Amino acid sequence: MSALADTRQPLDLPSDLSVEDFFDWLEQQDRRFELVEGTPLMLPNVRRSHARIVSNIDRMLQRALDPDRFLVTQGDFAIRTGPRSLRYADILVDEASDDLAARSTDRAILIVEVLSDSTAPNDFGPKRLEYQRLPKLQTYLIVDQDKPCVWEWSRRGEGWNDAPAIVSSGEVRVDALQLTLPLEEIYRNILMVSGDR
Repeated sequence: MSALADTRQPLDLPSDLSVEDFFDWLEQQDRRFELVEGTPLMLPNVRRSHARIVSNIDRMLQRALDPDRFLVTQGDFAIRTGPRSLRYADILVDEASDDLAARSTDRAILIVEVLSDSTAPNDFGPKRLEYQRLPKLQTYLIVDQDKPCVWEWSRRGEGWNDAPAIVSSGEVRVDALQLTLPLEEIYRNILMVSGDR
């Protein structure tokens, strides 16, 4: 495993932090962390392919959505998933708000995580379950960075589909936002994607 994928945690991390204490602590760090049940969890560094996929999706969402109704962010605005837990998604679509001092939301509508080997167990496991408890979330996407594949969970009434829809060609529908994300655009300048597979 390369140093870029190294997710070993420092040994001197604090524990039992409140969300407010975590934000204060985070300002003194030179690495990125999430907060899980009061304990910081270091986020991995990413490859260029990861960054490009995030940028491609961000660009599509920014073009498609009304900025007066929705805020699209890349990994720097926290999602409050519990009383002492904060996550940072690769892409987040939130309802627009006049609260410009807010540092987190629990009202995300769409969350996208771009998959890497080191994050897969978290993205498919604990993070997914935390996200799916958010009251406004309608769609959770996990995007593979090495092959054209998107796992899509959508809220159906009061619950979620048990197994994700797996999209490996064509487009991903995000009904809650009335838009589609074509795989060839998600993977633009990364992978050759055929819409007719």
